Amino acid sequence: MDIEPSNASPVAPRLAPANPHVLWRQLLGLAFWVGVPSFFVAGAPGLLLAVLLGGLTFADAWISGIYKQPGKRAFTNLSPMGWGIAMALLLIVGYPAYVINRNKLRTLQGTNAFYWSVVILGGLFIVVLVLGITARFLIRPS
Repeated sequence: MDIEPSNASPVAPRLAPANPHVLWRQLLGLAFWVGVPSFFVAGAPGLLLAVLLGGLTFADAWISGIYKQPGKRAFTNLSPMGWGIAMALLLIVGYPAYVINRNKLRTLQGTNAFYWSVVILGGLFIVVLVLGITARFLIRPS
């Protein structure tokens, strides 16, 4: 007959938090990695657009529960800060990747207001970028 000691207590398993990221660190990283390069490369208007688009993407990823999963290796395995940085600094790659994969990556069902803001603002930004590049090549000073 096995007798367990009376002072032994069963150890309850510790559950991982639903969100493994710390909000203030994510926001600080987003502001630093988006704000500094954007200001020096594109000036104040570029900074405003990059911070706005990166911030909206960050907010949507945070609310939708799109978090980096440890051990998983994929281009789309990014934290909310990573998505904000990718959207602000690598728009040509980040925008289609986020828009196409967002519903597959989300773990929480929340509002879609930030998502539609990202879709509209990102789309407008790409259109303006393409028109600006096209105009630069078509209109040459003589």
